[in-house]
Amino acid sequence: MTTGIQDDIEVAGESHDTHAAKLASTESDMDVVVLTQKNPYFEFNFIGTYVAICLGTMSSYGGFVMPATSLALINETIGPSPNITWVALVWTLAVSIGFTLVGRLSDIFGRRWFMIGCSSLALIGCIVGATAQNVNTLIGGTVLIGLAAAGQLSSNYIIGELVPVEHRGFALSFIFLSGVPFAGFGPYISRLFIANTKAGFRWDYYVSIIVNGLALILFVICYHPPKFDALHRHRTRWQEVKDMDFMGIFLFTAGLLLLLMGLSWGGSLYPWKSAHVISTIIIGFVLCVLFVVWECYAGLRRPLLPMHLFRSRDYCVLVTITTVGGMLYYSLNVLFSTEVGVLFTTDIVYAGLLSCAIGGGVALGQTIGGIILTPGGNQRWKLFASTIGTTAFTVALAGGTQRETAAALATCAAICIGVLESLAVVGVTIVIEDPSEMGAGAGAFGSIRSVGGVLATTIFTTILTNKVSSNTESIVIPALLKAGLPLTSLKPFLTALASGNSGAITAVPGVTESIIGIAVAQTKVAYQKAFTVVYLSSLPFGVISIIAAFWAPNIKDLMTHDVVRRLDHGQSTIAGLKEGEHMELKEVVQPSH
Repeated sequence: MTTGIQDDIEVAGESHDTHAAKLASTESDMDVVVLTQKNPYFEFNFIGTYVAICLGTMSSYGGFVMPATSLALINETIGPSPNITWVALVWTLAVSIGFTLVGRLSDIFGRRWFMIGCSSLALIGCIVGATAQNVNTLIGGTVLIGLAAAGQLSSNYIIGELVPVEHRGFALSFIFLSGVPFAGFGPYISRLFIANTKAGFRWDYYVSIIVNGLALILFVICYHPPKFDALHRHRTRWQEVKDMDFMGIFLFTAGLLLLLMGLSWGGSLYPWKSAHVISTIIIGFVLCVLFVVWECYAGLRRPLLPMHLFRSRDYCVLVTITTVGGMLYYSLNVLFSTEVGVLFTTDIVYAGLLSCAIGGGVALGQTIGGIILTPGGNQRWKLFASTIGTTAFTVALAGGTQRETAAALATCAAICIGVLESLAVVGVTIVIEDPSEMGAGAGAFGSIRSVGGVLATTIFTTILTNKVSSNTESIVIPALLKAGLPLTSLKPFLTALASGNSGAITAVPGVTESIIGIAVAQTKVAYQKAFTVVYLSSLPFGVISIIAAFWAPNIKDLMTHDVVRRLDHGQSTIAGLKEGEHMELKEVVQPSH
């Protein structure tokens, strides 16, 4: 597997025919990148595409964040079902796998139909969700929404390659801002729908149907990146299909799917020691190892994941930083929502508003990060500062025992996570040396981040569950027995208390109003102490991100005015070069076996 830039031919001062002749005399199998210095901002196709990406970002959050934060309420409407947690789980599984597949395959075959396809999948998934009469149907719709989100949330390279390198941060900041309505206030909006409309949770999907429909129309009309023939010289689609890394796709998809399923099952659907969890994790891990070995040594013309990306220190550092950011973002979404419901309020609408601290803070931080990326340079120290803030505020949540304090600390932590994520997400598209592999590099980046999020959520929720259990034994049970609860009533009372069913609680023999009050108060103490341990447990991950950020790249010298791709109906070809444009050719060499 060898790749390299073969030619960088400046056009200025020479005729198109001369350049076409020069290019024709090079090796036959080439990937082509046409670079230009033109700003696209006032072109109709760019404006339409930009709006489509903004709408796609909104809808991807609308189809996930809103229902995922209201699962218990949805289960009351179309359940009850023990599978309700799969509504959130399958989205994460699908998007984790989809990031790499969409990124790499769109590098090779062109991005237009992938983006149209993702918008179509999202539209279908939202229709399924809006009409679902049971939880299993809702899970099926969410699979489609998750797969679609892999394209809809890939704006870092979809838009990044359409604007000058030095403007990528600014361009993406407004896309991040467009996600605020659903990413930031999705939990609150969803609770308002449930509390105030006849359709209830289905409005989560109705809104996404409208937004997805508009995005799909705009993609069809406006999104015309280079076609297949403009991306390759002397290569046919069938040749690329034959050279596809089918074994890599299988190993990656199966391995990651099984590994994430096992991690997500443990301690929730099945005990950690169950055969379901152990076998799934082991098989998934082995397949992931085999995938890496295959990609490294199979001698592929078109590997699913070009492993030479990981020989770049800059790329690896940014992957490490964003993985920690993803770990804290995904886990805080779960942890803080749980903390709000257990410790701070039982009002479902107000709980949704407080839960907006994480999503809203991250969206605001992403916007800020995009804006501050370029001015003044010093990207390394901006990342360094954001990792310190992320670590400090997350650990400080251990002392956030009051509602206002906890909400403020959670918001500050989320803003720092957003800044960190934005700087890394934009930076990774700049440090990838070969523009024709931007989708593969950014896609792998997204997949690794998502895997880190699932892993961290598993770790932190396991710690929370174990600490609550031990605190219940050491704090709650002694207090109940001291208050006069009969020993024979202890187990049924704790079971009824966990269910939240007031009728079941009062039906337990020996239970009084005083005992119920003591149980509620001491349970809060047990959870409060458990959350303290969980937030302190985030410190090692934060330290890793701080150390990595110290080695982060300063990319000021890479902030050029080059535009990698134009929306010109695929007309960027060898013979169509204009003044101020040049073309890079990457030789694709058949590996020796």
